[in-house]
Amino acid sequence: MAEMRRCPRCGHPTRADRMVKGFGRECATQLGLVGGTVDVGHEGPDLLDVLDEITEDSCDGADRPADR
Repeated sequence: MAEMRRCPRCGHPTRADRMVKGFGRECATQLGLVGGTVDVGHEGPDLLDVLDEITEDSCDGADRPADR
């Protein structure tokens, strides 16, 4: 098992082999030490992947009986 160290910014224990310049990955991203976003380990499609599939009137409420 990898050695755990505390992030100096937030104090959360972080695997030493995943630290970026001495900070946990999320804190390093927030500090601008890495480009891009935090890797949360998500697999599969997310909201950004399906935005093109959503039509303009998807949220107009006309499909809900209480809104008629």
